[in-house]
Amino acid sequence: MSLNNPLINLYSGQYDIMVDWVNGCINPLSKEDFKQELSPGKSTGIWILGHLVVCDDDFSEYMGKGKILYPELIELFGQGSKPAPAENYPAVSVLKEYWNNVCEKNKKVYLELNDSELDEPHALMENNEDNYFKTKKGVIVHWQLHQMYHAGQLGILVSRAGKSIY
Repeated sequence: MSLNNPLINLYSGQYDIMVDWVNGCINPLSKEDFKQELSPGKSTGIWILGHLVVCDDDFSEYMGKGKILYPELIELFGQGSKPAPAENYPAVSVLKEYWNNVCEKNKKVYLELNDSELDEPHALMENNEDNYFKTKKGVIVHWQLHQMYHAGQLGILVSRAGKSIY
C-alpha cells in the first residue's frame, strides 16, 4: 500500500472485497448447484462463473498492463453469448481455477497502477466519443459493479441450494 496512491489503494481494497464476496458465493455451490438457472431459459451458475472469468480477464488489457489469459472462453461467456447446457462448458473446477488465476493477475495490476493514471484514457480506447468507460477509473468502477451484480445472482443460487450463511 502506497501513501502516494490513496485512490488505487481504495480500489484495490474494494477489488479484494469483491473477490472475497464472489468466492463466498462460488465456494458453497456444488457442480450440480452450478447447473441451476436463475429463471427458466436464463443464465445458469456455470455460465455466470465463466462470464466472471471472461469479464475480469480483460481488465489487465484495459489498464495496459497485461494480456487475456483465456481467450478461448470469450465466445462461450463473453458479452452477447447465450447460455448453453452445462455440458458445453469447461468443468466448474476448471472455471474456478481460471477465476482464481485471473484474480491473482488483476491484484498485480492494481499494484502497478497509480493515482495519476486514473483519468487517462484506458488502453483499448479507439474513439473517445463512442467509448462508454473512457478512463481507467471508469473501467475500474464499472468492472467492480458488474462483478458484484453477478455475485448477487450467484448468491441467489446459494440461497436456493440452502447453503446461505446469512
